[in-house]
Amino acid sequence: MSSGLSPVNALLSFPAAGYYAVQKVREMAYGWGVLSQRKAPVPVISVGNLLLGGTGKTPFVIFLAGMLKNRRLKPAVVSRGYRGTNLAPYQVVGDGSSSEPLVGPDVCGDEPYLIAKRLPDVPVIVGRKRIDPVIAAHELFGCNVVVLDDGFQHLPLKRDADIVLLKGSEDHMFPWGRLREPLSALRRADIVVLMAGGTIPASAVDCVRGPVFTCNPLPASLASGANLQSYAPADTLLEREVILASGIAIPERFRGTAEKLGWIVVDHYSFPDHHRFTDKELRSILDRAAGLPVVVTEKDWVKLPAWFKELDRVAALRIEMVLDDEEAFWTALASLIPALCA
Repeated sequence: MSSGLSPVNALLSFPAAGYYAVQKVREMAYGWGVLSQRKAPVPVISVGNLLLGGTGKTPFVIFLAGMLKNRRLKPAVVSRGYRGTNLAPYQVVGDGSSSEPLVGPDVCGDEPYLIAKRLPDVPVIVGRKRIDPVIAAHELFGCNVVVLDDGFQHLPLKRDADIVLLKGSEDHMFPWGRLREPLSALRRADIVVLMAGGTIPASAVDCVRGPVFTCNPLPASLASGANLQSYAPADTLLEREVILASGIAIPERFRGTAEKLGWIVVDHYSFPDHHRFTDKELRSILDRAAGLPVVVTEKDWVKLPAWFKELDRVAALRIEMVLDDEEAFWTALASLIPALCA
């Protein structure tokens, strides 16, 4: 053990080593066929990461499903439905034709609800065993490709392409660091996408075997209204004092985005990831804001009560993904799944 470790990190390194061993054994069991994978009836494109917490998976899934739709494919998005109450084999969140999600975020989880909200013309289905919603997407809606949200670690389902998002801050296994898989797991990735100018960790360079692209999450607009039906440019709040509120994995990223937009962030009320805001908390935030605009993330917006979302001084910051070379990305994806061009 390195003598440079602090006492706390030295202690955490032991359970981290155990977690590493468990993940490697699991990965090898699937790789050697000891544990079996199920093949879906349609191509499956997984979007995932190695970190616990956010790396921009949800906006990238929205971007990817939209790109597939624009290329005249029939995509669906499948997710586990983290922290949702659904226990059925599958739950349809969006049917691809209704203007609003069919169930609330408490049933399906925050991210699937937001995806269904942003992509009303794309079916969104959740289920803990992902093969069930994948089959449902094919049989119920005739979808011919599925985007698997946060699917890199879901090895029971065979994928046709694995896209892994990297931030460049990947360090050590949990609980010493924030990795939920070793960096060597990148050998399973077919495509790597670096987020917001990140770099591949030096110790992982030799593990990357596919093409690497860069993707930037850009603030697109300020959305407001109960159904996010009103939009204003993100620079509307340029040089104005604002209050931020969020319940996301990396709140400092939200604040950093606001400050890059030229907003004067007076305060940021940060809560744990997937936090459900209470009326008492929201009224407290409004009182402390003393009339200043209050901005939340779009992910948080879907969980907020109608009375709060209808306030004129409350808005959500909408993020769009911009890929550095979309055509080259499509070529790489189509080379993995020729059926996309059939």
